[in-house]
Formats: sequence, structure tokens, C-alpha cells
Amino acid sequence: MPRFKSWMRCVALLGSLLSFAHSGAALAEAANAAISNGLRSLPAEQRVALVIGNSNYQTAPQLANPNNDARSVAQLLNSAGFEVTVATDQTRNDMVRGLQDFSNKVAERGPNTVAMIYYAGHGVQLAGENYLVPIDARIAAPSDLPDNTVRLVDVMGTLETIPSRMRIVVLDACRNNPFPNVDDAGRGLAIVDAPTGSIVGYSTAPGMEAQDGDGSHSPYTSAFLNIARQPNLPIEQLFKRVRLEVNNTTAGRQTPWESSSLTSDFYFFGDTAVASTREPERGPIIQSASNFPARSVQQAYDYVLSEGTPEYYEEFIQLFPTDPRCDRIRFLLGNWRQASAWHRAVLANSPVAYKSFRDSFPNSPYAQAALKLQAQPKNIPLMQFTRLSKPMTNIGLSNNHAPALASSKAATLPGKGINSVNGNRAGKVTHLPAKVNHMTNANVTPLRGKNQFHDGAPRRFGGGMGGNSGPRFSSQSRSSFGSMGHGGGFRR
Repeated sequence: MPRFKSWMRCVALLGSLLSFAHSGAALAEAANAAISNGLRSLPAEQRVALVIGNSNYQTAPQLANPNNDARSVAQLLNSAGFEVTVATDQTRNDMVRGLQDFSNKVAERGPNTVAMIYYAGHGVQLAGENYLVPIDARIAAPSDLPDNTVRLVDVMGTLETIPSRMRIVVLDACRNNPFPNVDDAGRGLAIVDAPTGSIVGYSTAPGMEAQDGDGSHSPYTSAFLNIARQPNLPIEQLFKRVRLEVNNTTAGRQTPWESSSLTSDFYFFGDTAVASTREPERGPIIQSASNFPARSVQQAYDYVLSEGTPEYYEEFIQLFPTDPRCDRIRFLLGNWRQASAWHRAVLANSPVAYKSFRDSFPNSPYAQAALKLQAQPKNIPLMQFTRLSKPMTNIGLSNNHAPALASSKAATLPGKGINSVNGNRAGKVTHLPAKVNHMTNANVTPLRGKNQFHDGAPRRFGGGMGGNSGPRFSSQSRSSFGSMGHGGGFRR
């Protein structure tokens, strides 16, 4: 009898376990269904983009590809579900008006909006500020820049004030100095801090120049158009792959970079509802081995190039000091150190900081600007922006009521895109008019007393930028980097 009772207890226990397993499976299935239904019940992700290409400059050197680049990027974004406004050969009034209308559109779409700006054309950096150059810019001296261009910090700061899920800014604007009369600037654009929920992609590293390209597109835009179409590719991984492709196609002469402070992931093509709930994917795109020196030098080179941080550069130099590719890595490392030091000096904005920079980098292209700023630091802090906003009564006509324009700069293209559950929806591509003459300085609102970009959120830099990282390329790693910011010089 005792044995039977013991056996019965075992049977009862087994039955309880089976019942619990069945209930657990049912609960798990119910949980999965709830998650799936929750994703479907989320507000549909809105996607809006402003694409600008400036080629036919009036006083600066003309560029062959920005207009083509802009049109092709607009088509790509349209097929990815973006409502796209594309504008070519824009004056300063055109650019400001377009950015104002775009900001209002982002605000109207609501907080689940992905807002993207793509710019191709001349760009300038001076004393740590980046400027986007319209086709009618007339620059004879540094003092002409603010009133003849559009500051990047104003664009980023304005977007940051508008609730949205994500902000993407892509700048193919890194050519040589278009204004030789302004001779106290370096090359390329300056370091930028991406505000929280933003990523900024640059066609080349800070302080370096990009190429316009011999074909119909620049090397950077060509790589972006090619790689962005890959399904379910996280955006930070996309930029790593773009960096590697551009570096390879330009034989190391051009190395893109980006600054990221994303809090969720994003795919141009794929399940957008899933992406919006995930942390950004920042792992290496080229998996490493524990015994890395045993792998080919080319694999190591591709790995450190795609990750793009000074720690990886330093380790590559230690492992392969005599390899010819090490010269490129040394150059990228030296360029990063100089651009980073310049950024810190401009943020400090004190005579001591500028003198320290000159002492450390006496032959830097920023040395002349540092000398001037040492004698007279900037009156307005680097990261203080002016809001590109206008009264709601001045908002232009909606896309559905935009006037038809005879100019080739204005056309409407049909398109299909994706939604949050991989269905189809109509996309729109509209073109801004080429001339808008009623813009006045009264339409911009300064924001004082708050540093909009330095909010304590972590920034991650790739392709020549960086800070403190975890394990380097001798093991699989995730790279996170501390805050940095702008630098100084000319670009595109």
C-alpha cells in the first residue's frame, strides 16, 4: 500500500507538471498573440522626407551630381514609404522656406513620425559651425556666411523641438572649399552631436573632402542607394556598410562617418513595427575571431574600417605596422585626433583652449581660425541654435493642393511604399518651387539659454569619430561612444 500511494503521488505530480506545461504553452501563445496584436495596434508609422540637391551655383563652383543624387534618393525613399519633397538648385530663401514647411509637416504627422533630410551640395565649416550652401550664396568674407547659408545646427535644433520617433539627416556635402577668399578654414565639415533619437550621416570624415564622382552619382550616394534597399537592415549597420563600400570604391580617399544617438531601430525596407520596438543594432557587421591576427589583413582592415573608431585604428596599427594599408589607418587616426581636439576647443571657447589646440596642432588647417578665436572668442555659444519656424498662417499649400509648375524643378511622381505590417501604401514625391521671395528674417525665432544638443544622452560616432569603447576588434563587441560635437573648416 505505501508503494501504491507513492506511485499515485508520482502520477499526480506528473499530471500537475503536464497541466502546467500545457498552461504555460497556452500562456506563451497568448503572450505572443498579444505582442503581435499590440504591434498591429500601434499608430501607423509616418515617414516624411525633404531631399535637396544643389548643383548650379551662381558664384561657387558648380557640381555635376547633386541634382541627380537628390532625384534618385527621392525615388528610393518614395519606394520605402516616405512622403518626399524634393527640391533642386535652391536659393537661401527657398531652403529656409522648405525647411520651415517640412518642420510643420513633421509636427502635423505626430510623434510616431520618422523625419529624414537629405542634402547634396556645397557645405562649409568655419570656427566649429557647419553651413549648407544655397546656389545664390555670395561669400567674400567669413562674416558673410550666416546671412547667405543655412546653419546645420539650426536644422538639427529645429527638428529636435518637434516630437517624432526618429530624425535622420544625410549630408553628401564635403567637397573642397568653394570660397577661396575665405582662407581661415579647414577642409570638410565639423564634428556634430546627434540629438537624442537622431542619426547624422556624413559622406566623409570630419576635416576631409568627398568626391563628386565620375558617374551619375557621387560615391557616397551611390553606395547609399545600393545598400539601403537591403530588407530588415538596421540603419546603423547600413551606415557601416556604406562606409566600407565608399572607402573601397575610392581606394581609401574617402571614408564616411556618422553620429548616432538613436533609441530605437529603423529599416528603410522591412517590418517597421518590429524595428520601432527594438534597441538599435550596433554590433560589428564583420564578425571577428578571438585570434584575429590569424585572419587576413584585408579582413582586419575591413573590420576596423567599418567600425570606424580610434581604438580599432590603434589596434590595427599595433598588429600590422608594416602593411601598406596601415598608412590609411594612421591617417584616419591622426585626422580624428585633430578634429576631436578642435571640437573640444570650440566647445570650450576660451583663449586657453584655443592656445592649447594651436600648441598641439600648429600645422592644422584650423590653426589660423584658432589664432583669431584666441584673441576674440565667439560671442554666441557653438550649439545655440536659431529656430527655423514661422506662423501657422504662413504655412504653404499642402501637397494635395500645390500649384502645378512649368519648371523642370517641380513634378509629382507616384509611388508605393511599405507600412508597419509590410503592406503597401501610396507614397508621394512633390517638388518645391524654385523661387520664394517673401521670406524675411522675422520668420526665424532664436532660442536662448538652453543648449539643445548637450542633454546628457550618449552619442555614438563611427568612421573616424569615437570615445571610450568596450572590447576592441580582437573580440565581438558593441561600440558606444561619449559626447563630442562640431569642429571647423570648409567642405564639398
